[in-house]
Amino acid sequence: MLKTTSEILRDKGITRPTILIDQARAEDNIRRMAEQATSAGAMFRPHFKTHQSGVVGRWFHEAGVRQITVSSLAMAEQFAGLGWRDITVAVLHTPLADQQAQRLARRLHQRGGRLGLLVADQEVAARVSARMTAPTDIWLKLDTGYGRTGIRWDDRKTLHDVLNACRELTTVRGLLTHAGHSYAARGRQQVSAIYDESLARMRAARRQSGRDDLLLSFGDTPCCSLVADLSACDEIRPGNFVFNDLMQLQIGSCGAEQLAAAVACPVIGVYPERQQVVLHGGAVHLSKEHLLDPDGVASYGCLGTVTAAGLGTVVPGARLVSLSQEHAVVELAPAAADLMTDLVPGDLALVWPVHSCLTCNLLRDQMAVPLAF
Repeated sequence: MLKTTSEILRDKGITRPTILIDQARAEDNIRRMAEQATSAGAMFRPHFKTHQSGVVGRWFHEAGVRQITVSSLAMAEQFAGLGWRDITVAVLHTPLADQQAQRLARRLHQRGGRLGLLVADQEVAARVSARMTAPTDIWLKLDTGYGRTGIRWDDRKTLHDVLNACRELTTVRGLLTHAGHSYAARGRQQVSAIYDESLARMRAARRQSGRDDLLLSFGDTPCCSLVADLSACDEIRPGNFVFNDLMQLQIGSCGAEQLAAAVACPVIGVYPERQQVVLHGGAVHLSKEHLLDPDGVASYGCLGTVTAAGLGTVVPGARLVSLSQEHAVVELAPAAADLMTDLVPGDLALVWPVHSCLTCNLLRDQMAVPLAF
């Protein structure tokens, strides 16, 4: 099985850790989430931080997407240069980025587009409002339970202070949250409970604001994938769903057939006596994100298969048990030990990453071209 995978990957001319994208699976994932948004009557503003790719961005455009989310002004400029015009930067704005934001807002406005910025501080909101020289959308970032950034959903005073600080060429579009604590949930029931609580808190914050016109923007892949009814949201902003990964698989947000990105890694050592294979593909390629199995054992990824038609499935009992900067140690369970038969240095293995967003960021300049099988 691994030998066949290696032969297919070698035919692609791969010699170093390289991301492989299954176009058919990614396009299916995009279509499925777009249908979820349409069914809910919500705007679909996918987060492009996962793929950071102009080619993948075209797949979204071909699916009818016209509004996107990014994680930095630099990324916003990248996609503005590729023709995208309606862009929200979903990281809190700071005064350090004022001039860059001004330039980008003018650029997008001149092309009939719009820049969206996030604020959660009265002084930052006042400064942005006073300094922007082109129409700009402002979103108030809410903390609905994740505990990372944003105005606490029940902090009425701060909510009013930030709202009142926005004026001039800025328009407060609504309240935005990221329910990142959904990543700690497992299964539809737990994920739905987090969504229900977060949405209730967003609605409560909107009531406290006295502004019924504020839109509600909600983002995270587990909730957007598993919640049956998203109709209370005006906008959804998932990103990880385009490729999915082992984390989404463990949460229950996707099936193995929806995994659309994996890393081809050269085999550099085979050790049958300890039932291990060592790959050139370490923390600088895969990140050190890990998952814990029911026994508390950490896994940094697992091996997968590939066919001539595209990416395959997960290989049971073949997981990455340790990562250093450039190396990954793969441990094969006894039932999978025969997979290393005939495997030699110079072969290639396929690794499903724990978190595709981080892996794509680390290897964004090393995606297989063409991206499709």
